[in-house]
This record gives sequence, structure tokens and C-alpha cells, in this order.
Amino acid sequence: MMLFNDLNIWTALNGLELFIFMFVSFLIGYFFGIKKVIKPKSKNKSSAANNKFDVNEIETIFSEIKPEIIKIIEKHKSSEQAVDKHISKSALNLESFGFKEQLDKDDLTKINGVSPFLEDKLNDLGIFSYAQISRFTENDIEKITHLIEYFPGRIERDNWVGQAKVLENKKATHVE
Repeated sequence: MMLFNDLNIWTALNGLELFIFMFVSFLIGYFFGIKKVIKPKSKNKSSAANNKFDVNEIETIFSEIKPEIIKIIEKHKSSEQAVDKHISKSALNLESFGFKEQLDKDDLTKINGVSPFLEDKLNDLGIFSYAQISRFTENDIEKITHLIEYFPGRIERDNWVGQAKVLENKKATHVE
């Protein structure tokens, strides 16, 4: 029986020591945690003032260089438009897929993916027939896509060349 009582006292002392150890650990963590939380708040206030000052400096600098930025953008836009006009005049090689008169024009809207709007743009480029479209090369497709401002790769996905060949064959055999 004595051994059992000694064990209870030992367990009680160990429990008390464990409680005191845990409580002291909690207090140490709590106070160090508060210190770390309080310090960044005071730093954030001063850094917020510095950030405000930096924003004002940036706004001042931007207001000084804004006219120069606008000049550069306008110059870039005008040179880009000049390049586009140059491409539209000389980039398309009609000899690769042939010339066709507007009088012998085919209904290009029968090709899936060609709307009346796109048909007008193709006509403006001198493309009027299925025969011309059926002879498009990859290079022609790239240039035409750029010139009519169409989605890149869409002419290939819609298979304009294949559809134009089928429609040209139907037209040649008078089957509609």
C-alpha cells in the first residue's frame, strides 16, 4: 500500500511540474508574440507614410514624362499604320493563286466561315473565285489572315482551301 501512495505523490509532483512548465512556456510565447505583433504595426505606419511619399514622387515623375510617352505612342501608331498600308499593297502575291475579274465572281459565302463582311474584304484584295481560294499556299493564308484581320489559324481550321476545291468542282460539273 505504501508503494501506491508514493506513486500518487510522484505522479502529483510530476503533474504539477508539467503544469508549471506548460504555463511558463505559454507565458513566454504569449509575451514574445505580442512584442512581434506590436512592432510590425508601428513599422507599417511609418512605411505607409514612406509609400505615400513614394507614390507622390512617382506621380510627379509620371506627369513630367507623360507628354514624351504620348509622343512615342503616337509615333509608334503612325509607323504601324504605315507598315500595314505597305503590307496591304505589296505583300499579297496574286500570281500565286491567280487573277479573277469581279464580273466572274463566285458566292464566297458558300464557304463555311466566310461571312458577307469577309467576302467584301476578300473582294477588296482581288479574291473573287473558288479557284483562287483553292490555290492558296500557307504563305498566302498568313498574309490574307493579316490583311482581312481574321483569327490566326481559322482559315486552315475551316478548311477554306478544301471547301473551295469542292465548290469549284461542283461549279465545273454544273452540280449545285
